[in-house]
Amino acid sequence: MPRINSFADALRDWESLLAALNSTPDLLPVLDVERRALENALDDARDLKAQQEVQTADRQELTQQIKEVVQQGKGLAITIRAVARGKLGYRNERLVLFKVAPVRPRRPAPAQVTPPPEAQPPVDASGASEAPAAEANKPES
Repeated sequence: MPRINSFADALRDWESLLAALNSTPDLLPVLDVERRALENALDDARDLKAQQEVQTADRQELTQQIKEVVQQGKGLAITIRAVARGKLGYRNERLVLFKVAPVRPRRPAPAQVTPPPEAQPPVDASGASEAPAAEANKPES
């Protein structure tokens, strides 16, 4: 017999079991208590499933309402921070209470170390440097 995993499959199985039990009159007196209990369980399962579907719809509606309220709250938070910045001043350290970074004076730039000038190749009496002549004498590979 296959395993019953889904809710719908369980309900169909219970309905067919009750139909089979009702069509077998010689088993009714023996299993009457169990039959009534299964009928009650079937009715309860259907009622609970209906309630679950209603709650799913309600949950979705509540989720939409929550999203709207959050959007409204974000807008109000922006307004409050902007007004606080305007009233207190954009440099006031109390803006930190509102999670707004105050404008602070900049630090002086660190002194830049200039690299020493590159050593120039020595110049001969003719005014030409020796470096290009050395490169001209190199063998080509």
